[in-house]
Amino acid sequence: MKTWVVKGITTLVLVVAVTAVGLGLTGPDGQVRPSDRSPSAGSEETATPEPEPTTPAPEPTPLAPADPTALSPVTGTWPGRPDGTPEVSPGVVDWCPAVQVQVSDAARRAVGEQAAAAAACRAVAFTFEARYSRLALPRETFAATDFAGVEDQLTERARTSTYPARVAAVVASPRSTAAREGTGVVLLDGPGPGGGRQFFGPPWSETGYADRPVWVDPTWSVVTIDLQRGGSPPLLSARLEASAGVPVWNPATAAPEKLTVSTTASYVLAGPDWRVNGWTLSQDVRGFTPLT
Repeated sequence: MKTWVVKGITTLVLVVAVTAVGLGLTGPDGQVRPSDRSPSAGSEETATPEPEPTTPAPEPTPLAPADPTALSPVTGTWPGRPDGTPEVSPGVVDWCPAVQVQVSDAARRAVGEQAAAAAACRAVAFTFEARYSRLALPRETFAATDFAGVEDQLTERARTSTYPARVAAVVASPRSTAAREGTGVVLLDGPGPGGGRQFFGPPWSETGYADRPVWVDPTWSVVTIDLQRGGSPPLLSARLEASAGVPVWNPATAAPEKLTVSTTASYVLAGPDWRVNGWTLSQDVRGFTPLT
């Protein structure tokens, strides 16, 4: 009987032990499995921290276009003028040494070679001192006094009889193309030169050109001199092709350019000092090229 009881107890203990191992609650040595215990300060196992969210780097701020009022790509009096045209005083250029002239026989007989050359020089000087002037910058209104510099180069007859009506026309209608061309002066209309370009400085203002020339790179052809009328005073005709460029700003390329305007001119000049008595002029805007 005792033997049966001992065998029964022994069997019961074995069954409980085997069941515990099969459920994974303990190991055969009675220790708790590492995977089921909480990490302690002395444990080799540490918790993996959650990655902190990263803040994206700010997008770089695009550079604003350069302020054209701060740029001065060219300076001086008539930059790019041909060799042999010295600046004889601040703002005054002597065009005569670089002027080439072709004189007709009739003009040579009437006034002589030297006088014909002086007339050709006057035609070039009028072109680049009166026709291509600061008045070219677009403005919303004109005053008669704006054209005083042109009147100084005209004959008495032209200054008193012909020119005042032309000036009055552009003062009354500054947006009229015919009125602007009638003055003999390149008068650009605005507020911009077109093609997305800008004049330097605020629209309708000369302030952007206070420290830079309005015109650069003057070019002209051989001047042809012929006799218009003999007698006293003699009249000569002077014909030439000319061009010059206005410095402008191109925001798309952030670079200065020039707007070239060409002229075909036929002047009537009266002796003996060869002031301008009249003109026939045509104008062509040739577009934009880099300003160097």
